[in-house]
Amino acid sequence: MECDWDEMVDSIVYKLQHQLPRTASEVDTIRHLANVPNLCDLFRSWLQRLPNVRASGENKSNQFRTRGNDMFKASTPEYHVVVEAYSKAIFAAPGGSRALALGHANRAAALIRLHRYREAFDDCQLALDGDYPADSRLKVLFRQAECAERLGEPVKLGPIVEDIARVAAEKALQKAEQRRLEAWRAMYDAADRDCTVEEDENTTTLLPCEEAVLKEQEAPAVGRYVVAAEAIKANDTVARETAVSFVPVYDPESSSTLPSFDCQKCAKVNVVPFPCPTCGRACYCSTRCRVAHRPVHRFECFGYRKHLWYQIGIAHLGLRCFLDGFGTIAGEMAKATDASVCYQRVLEATREEDNPFSHYGRVLRLVTNFDKMDPDDRMRYTLAGLMLTIYLQECTPFAEAVKDCAMPPAELLVCCGAFITRHIGQLVCNGHAISELRLALPSKGQFYNLNDSLLLAGTLHLCLKSSRVFTAIFPRISMFNHSCDPNIRNHFERATLTVHATRPIGAGGEVFNCYGPHYRLMAAAERKMLLRAQYCFDCGCERCREGDATFEQRFNMIRCPACRREYAKELNLEELPTVCVYCSAEIPSEWLSQILDLDPDDRRDETRNFQRAESAYNYGKQILIHSNQTRAIALRHILECFTRIATCKGLAHSNALNQLALEYALLMRERFGHMSLEFLTGCFYLLDVWAMFCYYGDDEPEQQAEERTVLKQFRQALAMIGADNRGQILDYMQRYKIIDGESMAECIETMEQTA
Repeated sequence: MECDWDEMVDSIVYKLQHQLPRTASEVDTIRHLANVPNLCDLFRSWLQRLPNVRASGENKSNQFRTRGNDMFKASTPEYHVVVEAYSKAIFAAPGGSRALALGHANRAAALIRLHRYREAFDDCQLALDGDYPADSRLKVLFRQAECAERLGEPVKLGPIVEDIARVAAEKALQKAEQRRLEAWRAMYDAADRDCTVEEDENTTTLLPCEEAVLKEQEAPAVGRYVVAAEAIKANDTVARETAVSFVPVYDPESSSTLPSFDCQKCAKVNVVPFPCPTCGRACYCSTRCRVAHRPVHRFECFGYRKHLWYQIGIAHLGLRCFLDGFGTIAGEMAKATDASVCYQRVLEATREEDNPFSHYGRVLRLVTNFDKMDPDDRMRYTLAGLMLTIYLQECTPFAEAVKDCAMPPAELLVCCGAFITRHIGQLVCNGHAISELRLALPSKGQFYNLNDSLLLAGTLHLCLKSSRVFTAIFPRISMFNHSCDPNIRNHFERATLTVHATRPIGAGGEVFNCYGPHYRLMAAAERKMLLRAQYCFDCGCERCREGDATFEQRFNMIRCPACRREYAKELNLEELPTVCVYCSAEIPSEWLSQILDLDPDDRRDETRNFQRAESAYNYGKQILIHSNQTRAIALRHILECFTRIATCKGLAHSNALNQLALEYALLMRERFGHMSLEFLTGCFYLLDVWAMFCYYGDDEPEQQAEERTVLKQFRQALAMIGADNRGQILDYMQRYKIIDGESMAECIETMEQTA
């Protein structure tokens, strides 16, 4: 493809192999590449050739809006699907267009039906500020006034009442409308003008916590690391830090250019999207967040229009770090005339954690591993840094931001490119993935009650999936070294990371994070290979030193049906069947194929199909023993196919499915621990079966002791996710009597203690 970044960079790397010395600084490498004949011109040309991802004109937007209108007028409208259609119309509408104003106005009407008054209020304002037809403004004003009333914020009614009165001066209101206008005017007159309206849905309040006292130390073998200054108990808070910068994670499997509905300013997920009207791709949860992010987004808007950030991956976060921190180093750049002098002066000032550049200075302290990584990889990252600097100069208003800089343009390019390149290298080995529960789009299935946001019984496992939503940089917590058996766990609340101890850490004991390769998730050889490839070190943690075989002996054990001997082997589903390492007999795999070939959408003869799947699974349990990970894959597929229909139509397999759902939750707990997203989402099947029992009025089976333990641990695990998703799950549990009001209060208290 003409505009493919990786393809172009691979060809450049091939031509320029081995031209960057390992010991060269970021300034030297950028300067070297900037002087390569025609390279900067190639990047300029490539950037200008990138196609717009949003179709020109209003036709696409009008199609989505017409689809939403048709669904809105249906006898039993599914308002969540209607909102999705109108949101797509907004994404597709050119900035300032009539289609954009109509999309916001129509979405407001649907949001009011769902009691989403704050978002509806913003939609009304955007419609009124845009090219909305003058002869129809009155209905939008009435919608907006209703939202202000429902929100309990009468102070917002003043300008709305005035606008309605102006319209009424030219066109008489109906009696009912006049009464409502007078009621709203009375509310506004009685409102406290001095009160501040709290936009609490765009912020998150974290409970205060007492962080551990930590010390940064340094040793030749491992570099800088962090130890506990005093003893830390299990489950105590070790540290809490808000990301200096974060960017969305783009799904490489998605064919859509639409972003996920997550806010780029406050990191709230699963939002009603308010995209930038210019690029139609940067997503926010409100107009307030959209305005607040404008100082940074104005430098990224062009890239969103061209789908550039999707192509360059982690380099986008490198640019975002530079943009977020530029204001703190602008003074140094303004008075310098030489890129090398400016760069070294800034780095010298950031040697200590407390430095003149605050949080951004802590980012600059992080290692890059450029001197250890493959030279071709370093070349790729440096090319990205150079291209992004040219992007800032050629495609954005960055020239205005650096107009007072004393450096000549060529030196300024080198200086900015050096900082961006440094950030890209830092993020390769210091970036954190923020994981959350992502809501499926309403059009993908019937998940909700028609008139509210409560999930239908049996849909929790279909609607909420664990996903990487942002990549972020936390410079203080990035100082924690790796262990394949870490002594901390991470909890994200939007863009804030809180770290808890998983076991006691003695005074002077090192705090260890896990960079991904965990002793329960992969074999030692694979862990070492991945850590060497990405982080450029050989792991010397206790699990690796002792040759721990937990992954093989607990999660990959096989018992041969022929000779009855047991051995460890990780199965490759693409290479079945396999043979016994002892007697060479073929290990039966037909049962596994029978399960994995099940179609979740096939509703013919469900009872018989389930009985066959259950029988096949029970046979497979005798072969894939202990907590075999392949057995867990088979079990999850059965649950995907049959959980939603667990008790409807009076199917006889409900109790059996309940036992399978419990077994799957236990398998997830065994492998990932109960304070994990994997265990949390693994319990969704069990909760859905219980919800279906409640919904269909069947006699709910008495919970076993193991089920009660799992439910208690599930409540604790809810602290791993953000408050927005947590509230939706608790509402689901209470609605379908999985927990009662008293248990709900206990659950909230437990989560507060855990978080």
